[in-house]
Amino acid sequence: MLTPIAAVAALGAIVALVTAFGSPRPESTSAVGAASATTIATNPLAKPAELGVRFSASVDITIAAIRFYEGPRNTGSHLGRIWDESGQVLGTVKFPTEHHVGWSSAPLDVPLHVAAGTQLVASYVAPDGHYADNANGFESPVTDGVVTYPRGAGVYSGTVGVMPKLVRHNSNYLVGISYTTNSPSPSPSITHSPAAASGPPKGIDLPTTPWWGGPSYYAKFPKAVASGWTSSSFFPISVFFGKPSDAPAMKAAGINTYMGAEHDGSPISTITSAGIDVIAQDEWTRAEIGNDPRVVGWHVSDECEMGSSGCDGDTETARLLKQKQLAAPFRDQADGRFLQSNFGNGVLGTYWAPNTMSQFVGSVDVTSVDKYAYTSPEVDGVITQSWNWPKGKDPATSSAYGWLQDRMASSSGAATPNWVFVEAAKPFLTEAGASTIAPAQIEGAVWNAIIHGAAGIAYFQHNNNGTCGTYSILQCGAVLTAKITAINQQVQSFAPVINTPSYRWYFGPGLDTSVKVSDGSAYIFAMTDGSTGSKTFTLPKGVTGTIRVIGENRTITPTNGTFTDTFPDEYTHHIYTMALN
Repeated sequence: MLTPIAAVAALGAIVALVTAFGSPRPESTSAVGAASATTIATNPLAKPAELGVRFSASVDITIAAIRFYEGPRNTGSHLGRIWDESGQVLGTVKFPTEHHVGWSSAPLDVPLHVAAGTQLVASYVAPDGHYADNANGFESPVTDGVVTYPRGAGVYSGTVGVMPKLVRHNSNYLVGISYTTNSPSPSPSITHSPAAASGPPKGIDLPTTPWWGGPSYYAKFPKAVASGWTSSSFFPISVFFGKPSDAPAMKAAGINTYMGAEHDGSPISTITSAGIDVIAQDEWTRAEIGNDPRVVGWHVSDECEMGSSGCDGDTETARLLKQKQLAAPFRDQADGRFLQSNFGNGVLGTYWAPNTMSQFVGSVDVTSVDKYAYTSPEVDGVITQSWNWPKGKDPATSSAYGWLQDRMASSSGAATPNWVFVEAAKPFLTEAGASTIAPAQIEGAVWNAIIHGAAGIAYFQHNNNGTCGTYSILQCGAVLTAKITAINQQVQSFAPVINTPSYRWYFGPGLDTSVKVSDGSAYIFAMTDGSTGSKTFTLPKGVTGTIRVIGENRTITPTNGTFTDTFPDEYTHHIYTMALN
């Protein structure tokens, strides 16, 4: 039996859809059933559940937030997600912790642009049960402005983190979204100016994702400027604590930066004279560094939020204080170099820095993150404990590295450039089940991180697999060296494209993509969500013509605005390009 409770007054005003026509349109809300209800029932079960609603829109929309009705007994920490039909999580939110009766809303980290007709699910977690549950609320399809809910739109899952698909009594669980329609036209399109055909096109008429700003970010650091970091053709590709004598060979392998350098008695010029920039740690004195323009930054700390780098302390606040104390002397030098720190488990939003991660990130100018999902079972275990990680998804995939980039971006509002670490062998692991990454997995991890906005790549080359040397990039065989060299060359060749903002567009279920525009062409960097097989892409209106698949000697001709391609492995990546003029 369901226990009715009084409806909140003026719910109709809260959920009324704004229909003003224009571009951009004001934000609208949609949550069917509550506006006309005289009572809102609450489910008596005190069991956690994920409640959701299936919907689509008749025009392109950008989803800004998730909403749900919070009853008097619906307590605990509430999380929200947007899912596509395949079960991929497209966006997450964390609702305010203060309990109140009425509608609760939380913004997505990155607003989600979706095409007309795309079927999605918006859901939230009721950790203590007692959620709103109006039986027969979706006995028939309902249209609320541009949003349509099918019969049986209310869905649930008894397992938190699993996409809700079950339907019971055609219930309405009072879940909704806040969104904007993108323009008066039915769909966004490619735009260009015929009168200025000889110049660059305006680009894709889509919203861009939050972005740290590209190479111009480094213009405030004179040493980085002097070393060419403001050039659009430069993309940082680094190794962690590189060996000075290896610098020429590392340069040949496509490495352009040492994040930390072994302090073995060699002068810093051993590295910089080979054309490699250095982010030096405090083992290097100011006298040793001098005015070398290729020493572009200072490496402040490594996983301070976890208690490393001398950041002892029983609380995250104490560790944060230590991080700031480590950064202060470097900042006070004011020597034209940026400050950089690496982070680990704090990115997960769990035990280590759930309330202070943004402040850790804000203490430096450049960040990086290292969690070796391909090779460490322990890392996979802590990743799956994060509320942001999709329930049941295998973390030992390339998609984990892009996910780590997303989590770091959420700590800074994507305002701080973040680099993603990828292991190059067995990264000094001793736990049972630890393994060595395969060369193809390295490539997948690098490109998934870039798809998600990584501003640099860092290789952890140190190795203890017992079959080859400690410095894996150069000591674990010609095949590995050649593969990493080829990866780095391809990444560097695309630097002018990578160093531009990405546009928000949903190509279809099971895909992990970014789309960029450079020199009159659109580029789609594509992988999967960890799945394999054929995937269908839906293109923005106006994107027509033959698609070239870069590096694969083939082309694809879209049909009715869509095309299909195959991803044999979860780490497979394709790069597509097409002219906009």
